[in-house]
Formats: sequence, structure tokens, C-alpha cells
Amino acid sequence: MEFPVTTAAVAGVLGIMQYILMLAVGTVRGKRGLSFGDGGDADFLRKIRRHGNLAENAALFIALLALLELSGAYPTLVMIFGGLFVFARFSHAIALSGSWSELPLRPIGALGTIVAGVGTAGMLLYISLM
Repeated sequence: MEFPVTTAAVAGVLGIMQYILMLAVGTVRGKRGLSFGDGGDADFLRKIRRHGNLAENAALFIALLALLELSGAYPTLVMIFGGLFVFARFSHAIALSGSWSELPLRPIGALGTIVAGVGTAGMLLYISLM
């Protein structure tokens, strides 16, 4: 069994992104003395959701992608789904950064996340039922 290089690269990018978003939330929490919640600040809530939404989606996707890559089937799809997911998560995070909110980056990010996730899961089902 070979090391899943594509999944490792995707996980590395998403991991760095996750910690950058976490630092953005933690910095505000520290400055404002907020342990929980957003203090009624809509901009801070966007930062919390940027971080939380990535956390909610990335771990499952990485597991699915690793299984698909380890299957050895469809290596091109592994790269496509991995790249799409990373692009989608960056689009979503940029959209929730405030000044970019008028661009369609959030729906692009959400749709890309769904297509990459469902596509990867669907391929796993297909391979396992072949």
C-alpha cells in the first residue's frame, strides 16, 4: 500500500488553513475577553463560522479522499476532488471575510464542497459495490 500523497497534500493545506482561521478567532477572543459566543458582533460571528465550517467539513472529506486514494482506483479523480475541495474551502473562507461578500464566492464554496464530498463518497460506494 502506497502513501496517499494527494490526500496528504490536501490535508496539509487544509490543516494550515484551519489553524490560520483558528488564530483569527482566538485573537479576537483574547482582545475582547470572550470565552464563548460572539459578543453580538456580526463580523466576529463570520470569523467563527469560517473556522467552524471548515472544521465541520474537512475531517470527513480527508477520510473519504484517503480511502479513495488508497483504493488505487481513479487517481485523477482523487486529484480533481481534492483540488475542488481546497478551492471551495478557500472560496467560502474569503466570502466570509467581509469585503468579498458581494461576490458569489460563498455559494461557489458550498457547491464545490458538496460536489467534492458527494463525488468522493459516491466513488467509494461504486468501488465497494463493483
